[in-house]
Amino acid sequence: MARSPSAAATQQNDRARAANWVLRQASPGETFMPPAPGTMMEHDPEWLLAIRHPGHGSVLLAERDSRQLPIYVHDGALSFVLGGMALRRIEIRRHVLTGNLPDWSQDDLTAVLGELKGHLDRRGVVFLIGVVEGEPLWQALQSAELRRHYHVLQSGETDTRRLADLPGTFDAYLGSLPRKARQDIRRSERRFNEHFGQSARLDVFSRPEEITAFLDTVEPVSARTYQSRLLGLGVKRGHWIERMLQAAAERGYARCYGLFVDQKLVAWRVGFVFQGTYFSHHIGYDPDWSEWHPGIVLQARTLQDLCSLSPTIQRVDMLHGDNAAKRKLSNQSRREGKFYLFPRNVRGTLLYTSLGSFNRLSDTLSALAARLKFKDRIRRVLRRV
Repeated sequence: MARSPSAAATQQNDRARAANWVLRQASPGETFMPPAPGTMMEHDPEWLLAIRHPGHGSVLLAERDSRQLPIYVHDGALSFVLGGMALRRIEIRRHVLTGNLPDWSQDDLTAVLGELKGHLDRRGVVFLIGVVEGEPLWQALQSAELRRHYHVLQSGETDTRRLADLPGTFDAYLGSLPRKARQDIRRSERRFNEHFGQSARLDVFSRPEEITAFLDTVEPVSARTYQSRLLGLGVKRGHWIERMLQAAAERGYARCYGLFVDQKLVAWRVGFVFQGTYFSHHIGYDPDWSEWHPGIVLQARTLQDLCSLSPTIQRVDMLHGDNAAKRKLSNQSRREGKFYLFPRNVRGTLLYTSLGSFNRLSDTLSALAARLKFKDRIRRVLRRV
């Protein structure tokens, strides 16, 4: 069916307005538009400037009329990973845009990404993270206009992001969970209390001087965890996580927790309060205490604390990646993907083709290893290293 002249004219006008986006370098100290409620932290240019890498991090700002959209730029590498080992790394200049932009139009986002192509140097690629399935940015990735500028390659599978809406009281929150999840949480908490009772306490760390003490306490315990030893995801001083926490503490965003038994740290949580949401960035526990489920106990107690702060905090965002604990503690979810956009030039086409082919090979071998149960055996061995 033919589109009516008025509808065609409206669409043409929308695209004309969308084309008027300008990208510029953002600078510390300048005034930005206040972030809207429910905004992701990565949509706040002031926050990105505060946590950028001091050597090579910068922030580009897409502007038009009264709207702003920040893009974080930093040096990085494309890793060709097989069996958990990086066989090759190619240096890139990564331009990161975070999704979950339901109030933006597909035309505007396509125009911003089209304008961004002109700002990419020889190493430049675009990386989209947290793109919600079906949102305008997801739809823009399918558009012929965007694909005229870029090759689009999804990085990994579409994943489930877990969240917990906080209805006001901890009991009401527990009531929003499935019956088995409630029983498991209460059982872990009851068992922990029966053994450790009054000797256990939950401490909150939020001010700059408290964050320093928090990092000093967590670092030696975190260094013994599987995540730190094999994945490099531990908490330590002089690391990017310290830069984030100090910047957050200075702005009143930081809220970290430590679960102690007889003055000994057994579990910890790193998180940030921003625009009514608690972003749960990192959770860890002392592996020597695993039989007592300290991670679940910690999360239950921190959720009780966060419920007490309602309506200041209305939601917990458990961030990227899914696991059994997140499934147990969440009452909301959404599907998200990560995507690389390679410019349609000689180097971009070569990177897109080689990485895409390598990833398909890696996925095939990984599926074969899973069927033969090699991955489970290797994982058990690595955890004992």
